[in-house]
Amino acid sequence: MTKRRSGATFAEIAAAGDTSHTTVRRVLVHAFPGLLGKGRNAIPRDVGDLVARAFKGKALDQSAGRLLGEDPATVLEAAEALAELARRRLAEQAA
Repeated sequence: MTKRRSGATFAEIAAAGDTSHTTVRRVLVHAFPGLLGKGRNAIPRDVGDLVARAFKGKALDQSAGRLLGEDPATVLEAAEALAELARRRLAEQAA
């Protein structure tokens, strides 16, 4: 994403995350409703970068966004478990 503005637009997030503008908006509506004011088309750049990385890694979709909005503790627990599995897999590959 470009750094010309302080916020990340949905189009920039979509392009960086290999997804659509509509999907980005739908996920963010559920996951971070407080970031989306009326008519707003950008979110803080650091959040946008994280969202794009999650989309790019196929770790975020509409159902995950909904769960993130409803039960972030469960999402965190699952992410930590997935991270541990990834570390183990990387260790296997290195051996």
